[in-house]
Amino acid sequence: MNPKLRLLLGTSALLVAAHPAHAAERHFGFSYESAVLNPGTTELLPWTTVRAGRADYYSETDARLAFVYGIAKNLEGALYWNLSTVAEDRLIPPATQKTRLNDSNFDSFSLHLKYKLSDPVADALGSALYLEGSFGPLVASAEGRVILDKQFGGLLLAANLVALGTEQLELRSESRVALAAVAAAGYFVTPTFVPSLELRSENGVSKQLDRSVLYFGPSLSVVTEGFWTTLAIQPQITAFKGKTPGHDFELTQNERLQVRLLLGFPI
Repeated sequence: MNPKLRLLLGTSALLVAAHPAHAAERHFGFSYESAVLNPGTTELLPWTTVRAGRADYYSETDARLAFVYGIAKNLEGALYWNLSTVAEDRLIPPATQKTRLNDSNFDSFSLHLKYKLSDPVADALGSALYLEGSFGPLVASAEGRVILDKQFGGLLLAANLVALGTEQLELRSESRVALAAVAAAGYFVTPTFVPSLELRSENGVSKQLDRSVLYFGPSLSVVTEGFWTTLAIQPQITAFKGKTPGHDFELTQNERLQVRLLLGFPI
């Protein structure tokens, strides 16, 4: 056999072995990719997001546990349990000084459906549509995403357009709308290790644009035979609109730093 052909076949076999067909690992922390699970396959997906740094002391840890299932060709669904723990300083009348409060809650159940339209390697552009709905004791929300990605050799690119509507189900109902755009670029240093950079714009809208912030930071992704993991670090680098007085950032509804850890276990 031709030595070049033997090398090509060997490399292809290595890549296939390093990327299990039953897994749809995420190589970025905040950018979604078009890959979906194969029909009949399942994955356990725990993830944790830590948010810290507002005008006053603020720390929040969001935990999600998802059971992801390949429903049909190019279609997957997932069920999530969402919990959060928040520590923040608040002024509670008639007190004159702020008090640090700690609160832990079950937030909601979520259901997502993701349909893959095209493949980032086989087609000119990978694409998928994503829809997620959440409902809990105090909040209901709906999120939609248009997902685009492309792989050029070892270079992986992704972009998402996101719309999120949230309804606070309290005595006085409050609706919020957020629009976001995410772009990411990663490189397969090896078939199992992908460092990347992500740029994320978050915007809050009521009757007009109320706030607009930009996050930027690195992600690291590692794939092993039994699981995959991705860590993303996203500091807020600027606020185009809605800066908190005395700060260069929007620190009322957005944090100075967000960190996300994703884990995936094919089962």
